Amino acid sequence: MRKRIQRTLVAVALITALLMCVLVTGALYLFVSNQLRSELMQTAATLGSMLLKQEDPVAFLSGGVYAERVTLVGADGTVLYESSRSTEGMDNHLSRTEIDEALTRGEGFAVRNSSTLGEARLYYALRLDSGMVLRVSGAQRTLLAMLLGVLGWILAGAVACVLLAVLLARPLTARLVKPINAIDLDHPLESDAYEELTPVLRRMDSQNARIAAQMERLTAQHNELDAILGSMREGLVLLDRRHIVLTMNAAACRLLQVEDNPIGKTMLAVTRSDELVKLLDAGMGESDMTLGGRVLHVSISVVEEGGMCILFQDVTDRTAAEESRRQFSANVSHELRTPLTTVSGYAELLSEGLVKPEDTREMGSRILRESRRLLTLIEDIIRLSRLDEGVTRELSGCDLKAIATACREKLQKLAEEKQITVTVTGTPRMVTGDRVLLEEMITNLMENGIKYNRPGGHVEVTVEQRGNRPQVTVQDDGVGIPKEHQPHVFERFYRVDKSRSKQSGGTGLGLSIVKHGALAHHAEIELQSEPGRGTRISLLFPPCQA
Repeated sequence: MRKRIQRTLVAVALITALLMCVLVTGALYLFVSNQLRSELMQTAATLGSMLLKQEDPVAFLSGGVYAERVTLVGADGTVLYESSRSTEGMDNHLSRTEIDEALTRGEGFAVRNSSTLGEARLYYALRLDSGMVLRVSGAQRTLLAMLLGVLGWILAGAVACVLLAVLLARPLTARLVKPINAIDLDHPLESDAYEELTPVLRRMDSQNARIAAQMERLTAQHNELDAILGSMREGLVLLDRRHIVLTMNAAACRLLQVEDNPIGKTMLAVTRSDELVKLLDAGMGESDMTLGGRVLHVSISVVEEGGMCILFQDVTDRTAAEESRRQFSANVSHELRTPLTTVSGYAELLSEGLVKPEDTREMGSRILRESRRLLTLIEDIIRLSRLDEGVTRELSGCDLKAIATACREKLQKLAEEKQITVTVTGTPRMVTGDRVLLEEMITNLMENGIKYNRPGGHVEVTVEQRGNRPQVTVQDDGVGIPKEHQPHVFERFYRVDKSRSKQSGGTGLGLSIVKHGALAHHAEIELQSEPGRGTRISLLFPPCQA
């Protein structure tokens, strides 16, 4: 803008200088013309008054010397006297414009260009009382000649004007644009600018208000959208038609394990998942995929202009639960079928009378043993189902050492049969919980320590305080658990050694009940085991509130 203003000022100065020179030259031309006309009229008037007193006008004129050209023409157009040359051979002047006008109106003017460059002659004719016409003429330079004469001065003036304009253009431009540059675009009406800019400033202020209102609405909508997307548990990704990420919420970044800003990158660069790219190439649809050890349900839909909306749902827990239910159903069916088959077979033999009298007692004992095993299994399944549903008995203050002592007494006969020594040490520690469930949890731990031990082994139950939290620890010196099996021992029906479990008569649900009971009491389970050196399981309870 500054350069444009400077160039404009210089151009205006140059054009103004040229116009002034032309106008001054034209004015000078008019002035000179009028001055010459006045002089010719005055000369003609003076000579005319003098000729009236002369008897021989021609002789009188012939005796004088004149600065202008003087001609005396008779009434018939004959040239009687010519100061510049002899009258012999001269044409009749009756057709001359100035002569004709003088004879008609008393005076006349005419301008005729000379054949010489840049010169013209002004003729003035005055009719005398005698009927003759006195004509006086003088040379006059043409306007073009005068312009050519002052051309040097015109150029010099133009150059001077341009130089002056160049010198003054910069400071003048700075002064002109300073108020414009000083306009506060955020508060234009508070600016001290030119009055002519007031309508523009008002429009700017109005536009600023509209833009501010629109930005406020957009910000509110953006914040609302961020809040909605940020609170979603599902991952949401918007892509354009080239599969470039436009939007990705926090849940999607977490599920896809994206750490850097994904906006503007292709989906392949973000996830490096060929499986997902194949789903995108296929277009709309739903499918499950595994990414980072998680099972994700992917829903893809096409939006406007060929873009895509992808919804990711983490179905790992649901898939694991479904798999667990299927496995649980299969295991329950298997575990129930075994004792039921035994009971049914023995009962059929007894009912058909195919059993010897001396074998009847033994067969009845087997039926009773399998029935008790079946009953225990059903009770454990019912207990687990209730724990899954969060059903517990009334909570009360319970002494962990007293419970552990009662469990030892209940298992004393089994311990003697297995030749295992069971001891309970420590001090009384109170927790708030379901006494029956706590007793079942500790019983299962102690029973496992007895069953999976060697003859002459030991099971030690310790009740103590760990910080401000009560803790029960059951430690044995039995067969132990291999490291690869330790993460799975709390799963339902999971057995490290299936043949040994069958011999011990376990249901495979004991440690699962311990796990769910710990969750119901907000307790933590710690497992330490080494094959051949025994197992140590601790239950760390929250501080007692009662």
